Amino acid sequence: MARESTCRFAILGMLCREPMSGYDLRSAIERSVGHFWQESYGNLYPTLKQMAQEHLVELEPEEPSRGGRVRKAYRVTEAGRTALAQWLRRPVLPHVERNELLLKLFFGAQVGPTDSLAQVERSRSEAEGLLAALRLIDENVRHSRGDDPERPYWHLSIRAGLLGLEAHLRWCDEAREALQRMERTPGSTKKRKAK
Repeated sequence: MARESTCRFAILGMLCREPMSGYDLRSAIERSVGHFWQESYGNLYPTLKQMAQEHLVELEPEEPSRGGRVRKAYRVTEAGRTALAQWLRRPVLPHVERNELLLKLFFGAQVGPTDSLAQVERSRSEAEGLLAALRLIDENVRHSRGDDPERPYWHLSIRAGLLGLEAHLRWCDEAREALQRMERTPGSTKKRKAK
């Protein structure tokens, strides 16, 4: 059975918050769930068009924006809310994460520990930046005023991101130590000859 595209449900969830254009959707996804979910414009616009044909979303009355262009904002329909609720109740399908760093490390003997260490260091640096940004988001969510019923759910997803990044940084430190030991070990830096 083919896996159903979850792009449509990310869109429906965002539109339950407020009507948005495709550009607004992409920005909202990046700002709110970007640490664990990404959508490209190339995927958003065709999905929005298809969802409009299925009556899950509809265009709001058009209003000119600054510059005279017409802003196309979508809102979720009742059918869209029902589809989102049904999807939220279904079990999460298991999946295997595609992790390019781990794939490169798995085949690291082909280039040696120095090149593999450089990959780990880059990943560690990126993770540190993401962790700092996510900590700021966490602070804002925890200290925001009001009784928004979505806030505890946001906090749960942020915590998963924080803990995952902290674990990744610990793993990077272990990998760094192992690769540095390999660099100091005679014979471990020899590359295999291509056949």
